[in-house]
Amino acid sequence: MATTTNSLSIKKGFGAGTISDQVKSHANDPFVIKKVEEATKTIQRVGLPGKKKK
Repeated sequence: MATTTNSLSIKKGFGAGTISDQVKSHANDPFVIKKVEEATKTIQRVGLPGKKKK
């Protein structure tokens, strides 16, 4: 059976997730930019909820 080694530095985190320093950024992804713009317009139109009154 062939074995492979993984040279990535992956650290175990809480739960089933893993933390890696080699995750690519989605900051300039057109899909993400479009969704952020839509969310911004929705928040401006609807607004954020105010504080709860006691």
